[in-house]
Amino acid sequence: MEYAALVSVYERLEATSGTHDKTDILAEALATAEEDTLGTLALLVRGKVFPNWDSTTLGVSSSLVTDAVVDATGVPADRIEDWWREAGDLGDAAAEAVREKSQATLASRTLTVASVHETLEELAGYEGSGSQDRKVKTVAGLVGSADPAEARWVVRTVLGAMRLGVGEGILRDAIAQAFLDGAADADAVERAYAVTNDAALVAETASREGLQALEALDLRVFRPIKPMLAGKADSMADAVSDLADDDGVALVETKYDGIRAKLHADGDGDVRMFTRRLEDVTAQFPDVIEATREAVAADRYILEAEVVGYDPETGEAVPFQELSRRIKRKRGVDAMAEEVPVTVHVFDCLLLGEDSLLAEPLRDRLDALDAVFDPIADRIERADHRRTADPEAAVSFYETVVASGHEGVMVKNLDASYQPGSRVGYQLKVKSTMEPLDLVVTRAKWSEGRKSDFLGRPYLACRDPDSGAFLEVGRMHTGFTDAQLEAFTDLVEPLIESVDGREADLRPEVVLEVEYEEIQSSPTYDSGYALRFPRLSEIRTDLGPADADTIGTVERLYDEQ
Repeated sequence: MEYAALVSVYERLEATSGTHDKTDILAEALATAEEDTLGTLALLVRGKVFPNWDSTTLGVSSSLVTDAVVDATGVPADRIEDWWREAGDLGDAAAEAVREKSQATLASRTLTVASVHETLEELAGYEGSGSQDRKVKTVAGLVGSADPAEARWVVRTVLGAMRLGVGEGILRDAIAQAFLDGAADADAVERAYAVTNDAALVAETASREGLQALEALDLRVFRPIKPMLAGKADSMADAVSDLADDDGVALVETKYDGIRAKLHADGDGDVRMFTRRLEDVTAQFPDVIEATREAVAADRYILEAEVVGYDPETGEAVPFQELSRRIKRKRGVDAMAEEVPVTVHVFDCLLLGEDSLLAEPLRDRLDALDAVFDPIADRIERADHRRTADPEAAVSFYETVVASGHEGVMVKNLDASYQPGSRVGYQLKVKSTMEPLDLVVTRAKWSEGRKSDFLGRPYLACRDPDSGAFLEVGRMHTGFTDAQLEAFTDLVEPLIESVDGREADLRPEVVLEVEYEEIQSSPTYDSGYALRFPRLSEIRTDLGPADADTIGTVERLYDEQ
């Protein structure tokens, strides 16, 4: 499949606003794709080079892409930056540069979908001395072989900024429409994606083998899945009542403020740790890996846990922001482990031996966990919990948890299966404060006075799960400490897409946990809502844009006020 044909699909999707129309366009493209490019198309249409479970990144910044376009076209960098500023899109700037190239002949080969994808896979593997120069030359090679329209989409793909409005919901419905019985089988597609996090695999399975094979897809060790999510309870009594089993009993469990982790083992001593963003952080947490090996008497498993950092002097839990420093650490890992030691609080078992336990009730998953788990004090323990039918006993446990410095409790249905990535009402959180929102930063402004070199005042957006768009719900005016402001600036500066005066449009990647006084109806923002007095709780480096709260959550919280 020539890349120009995929560009045509991109352009049709970009020019279409309706969800159903986008689904029809994408379904047609999938249904007519050649067998060997179908999976690649399913990834690229959402700006992905690798499946979601694969945390490999291209590691290409906007400045590097600018250098590549200069290298490919001979157009000066300041002219490209002018176009970028005017259009607000480096892809559009690249298209202009190719259109006005100074070289007599630019294109040297016909781009295909396979060649573009293979080149980007190779680019992701460049490391060490000279890797940045190799990345520039590789991107320049793609741009140099592209016409203006192709160059636009190559650059957008490299930067992960497709602007197509194709979210997981549209891709799900398009796969069901292209290869199955449309809406009737959309749930099967969604479930297959939830247990694989691989759009290419789901599309290929649906196309080649049909519904039965799709329904057979399941967990696999070292292919991480998203966590099951929790709703918010109005009260402890309601939570226990709503989630009670046939005997009236619910599980009440400590809600820790740490890193949500999946612990995978494959049977030969290889244990790995994945975050809720599906990142492999095994190297950063050797203490967790060692403790897990010692505590679990099984060869092959997937456990779920919360990894909590503690102050080695006081024994008190440290804020997530302190613990999160360990996630990105590549040097001095052992020293950091001593500075911020952790305890692993295990609370679920999703796979044991060859058997996936996702469809099993929680009580059976916990029985399986207890059968192979031997806790080690202060290193790896069962999450503190109670099984109770008495709301007063649940409240007493909750008060003890909060007094110990933890966030609150989770109340869980012991009859419930595990639904990856879903908020299905099988578990509810009870917290001591109002429910914060995890929101994506879409814009930011440079500060003033002594902080004028730092970006702050972020605009905040929730997620539309169908279109993948981000809908703004307000902006923060204050709330950063100096250290947080510096950390925030370091995170968002590489994501700048365009600048207007002192305001920068950003690629939506950074997630903030935000508290607020209330949610108001407002025509100011495209969500239709505005947060009153939003303030920073934490910079959530463990969350990605796909983890942001949805417009549905904002609407629910607005109605519950």
